[in-house]
Amino acid sequence: MDERPSQYMANLEAAGPDAIQQIVTAPQPPRSPMGYKPIHYFFYGTLKDPRALAEVLGVEQAPVLRPAKVIGYSLTKWGDYKALVDGKPGEEVVGVAGEITSAEDEHKLAYYETSAYCLAPCRIFFVDDQEPSQLSGKTFMYAGDAVALREGRFDMQLWELQMGTRLPASWHESKRSEMGQEPT
Repeated sequence: MDERPSQYMANLEAAGPDAIQQIVTAPQPPRSPMGYKPIHYFFYGTLKDPRALAEVLGVEQAPVLRPAKVIGYSLTKWGDYKALVDGKPGEEVVGVAGEITSAEDEHKLAYYETSAYCLAPCRIFFVDDQEPSQLSGKTFMYAGDAVALREGRFDMQLWELQMGTRLPASWHESKRSEMGQEPT
């Protein structure tokens, strides 16, 4: 264990006993002059449940969700979770879409989705006969190798991204030998 004093703790102590309170009560920086433009998100898994979405956003009531679909995508499983991946032309994934009205809420969604998913632009087609009938939005897609996911293979690159570390070289060797592959 590292016995050196923490630079962070030293800086905090030097700032004085009420430093944390000053940070918490400090005025917030002004919003960008351009402001935040609300955007619709397409949800296809856990977050299409308004209660789950409200919980993730930390609100009592979720945004209004409309039945929707995206075209050219497919769903597969990543463990217990659904994962959106590129599909065949014309293939549809059905879900819901709702307007996200703050950058903070976008950050909450990204945190919930983890690095296993990446944010992607999409065209949302509403299926409820209300206007607008379609618009540009965002959704979360599987961030790893979709082919490996569909085939049930372990995605080492995504695992390393999520874990923030690299697997030891010996793991690569043992995994290859288990699969009957020659070392590279």
